[in-house]
Amino acid sequence: METLKDVSSRSAVWQPSHYSRLVRCLLVAAALLVAMPASAQTEPGFAERVEARVLALVNDFRLEKGLKPLERERRLDAAAESFGTFMGSTGKLEHDADGRTPAARVKQQGYVYCVISENIAYEYSSRGLTADRLARNLVEGWRDSPTHRDNILDTEVTQTGLAIARSERGEYYAAQLFGRPPLQGAKGRATCRR
Repeated sequence: METLKDVSSRSAVWQPSHYSRLVRCLLVAAALLVAMPASAQTEPGFAERVEARVLALVNDFRLEKGLKPLERERRLDAAAESFGTFMGSTGKLEHDADGRTPAARVKQQGYVYCVISENIAYEYSSRGLTADRLARNLVEGWRDSPTHRDNILDTEVTQTGLAIARSERGEYYAAQLFGRPPLQGAKGRATCRR
């Protein structure tokens, strides 16, 4: 009888100690797993590498369909960066999340356009993502969505601006604008004809 009592009391004492060591080990392992990929993603130039890769993938897709590649435009980049940062800081993912339309955002940057459209996306799990993988995830998602795909393959657009922003929680937000400016030298309605 005493033997059973000793066994059960040892077991009761042993379990909490074992579980607390197990919990400590799991917490340390989780912290290491989270920290490892985050360091690669927060290194200088990560967002720029993702942006360059997104542009390359979008242009490759356009070329596959017989379309001309898009050129980056600094005012479109500025509008995308401002909106991407807003989405990342608020966690809102809607085209009018900041109370404005894509057209209003590009106008604020001084971009005059005939055509403007926007793709947005976010990647909620950043663990283990490389710049190439993040870019592929974003572009594949857009290619699989009919409206986003139409924006990428719009024959009327010639320029793009894009930005990648990381939230404090480690999520990535992407904004890509597609535009075409008026024809130089044309007057009136002719400025937007093709």
